[in-house]
Amino acid sequence: MTKQLGDGGPILHAGRGLSALLVAATADGHEVARITDAPSALAAAMRRQQRLAKSLSRKKKGSRNRRDAAAKLARHHHHVANVRRHFLHQVSNELVKTHNRLVIEDLNVSGMLRNHRLAQAISDASWAELARLLGYKQAWRGGTIVIADRWYPSSKLCPACGAIHADLTLADRVFTCGCGHCADRDANAAVNLAHWGQRHHELHPEPRTPKQRGRAKNARRRDGADQHPTCAGETSPDDAGTDVHTTPAA
Repeated sequence: MTKQLGDGGPILHAGRGLSALLVAATADGHEVARITDAPSALAAAMRRQQRLAKSLSRKKKGSRNRRDAAAKLARHHHHVANVRRHFLHQVSNELVKTHNRLVIEDLNVSGMLRNHRLAQAISDASWAELARLLGYKQAWRGGTIVIADRWYPSSKLCPACGAIHADLTLADRVFTCGCGHCADRDANAAVNLAHWGQRHHELHPEPRTPKQRGRAKNARRRDGADQHPTCAGETSPDDAGTDVHTTPAA
């Protein structure tokens, strides 16, 4: 992933997909990051999972062998979840450390899971979990995350002339417009959503605060009465490298 400091800089859009887990771009058309090497933890471990599940089904109910087989299968599921979670933490940490304003799509994940040919790949990508991680980590750093309107035609809109190509299908991986604009479908959507975020920022400006580099100073303090315990699956500010340091009063 390419680093680009974003303190007070351009709004970054982070689009989520299957061929590329994430494509990030700025409103000026610059692609900042493209992640295509997601581990696909479930798909990679499916053969072993099927073997362990089959072994469990063959064991006599109530027997010690069945309990041992169930424990092996549970450890396997735990390992798959840990591989996926570790990768998502790496991706979200990189994004929140290098950009203070992020735009993500409001994806109808539950509706997409009804497509049985894509349901396993969508579940393995954990789009909703990535959005959750970005949300609370941006809050740590005092950054902003904006969720774009679900019905905004990011993939079908030409950023050059504004034309909407309603006939674009999921099989079309390259966006081509009559005005001459041609781009990768995911990169085109990322640029469009970055434009959306820029307009949203102009209409709803954030409160002016001193620019800060490095660690956040206006995030929630971890000491005192407002301290909240870390939930399951979340990192602490120490783990994520986003620890909060408050400035003593003058």
